[in-house]
Amino acid sequence: MTLTMHQMVDEVRAALADKLRVRGWSLAVQVRKAGRRLPRAVRRDAVYLVQTIGLVDNPKLARMIDMRRAQLAHRNILAFLETVDVAAERRGIALQIAASIALVLLVTGLLLLFVLVQRGFV
Repeated sequence: MTLTMHQMVDEVRAALADKLRVRGWSLAVQVRKAGRRLPRAVRRDAVYLVQTIGLVDNPKLARMIDMRRAQLAHRNILAFLETVDVAAERRGIALQIAASIALVLLVTGLLLLFVLVQRGFV
């Protein structure tokens, strides 16, 4: 079954919103917001889809679209987004927050100990 360009873009937009939590009113906005969270090759494929969606509505310009490349780009983007583990990203963010809080508490405790030693309380 062959997908139209609009269907491919809609699938990519839904996958970006689902996996990367990137919202936007168009694929171009979503790709811009995703930024470096997408690998360079995937970002390049997404930019190609953004460029082709502008051409697809004009019958003369639609002939310029390489459908094979568009389908390959669609498959590559969805394949990458399938590998994204949302739960692991959330765990990683929680661990980063916990580590930064622990570091701040450690530095504060060492500073307090240093001040107490300097004043002769310990």
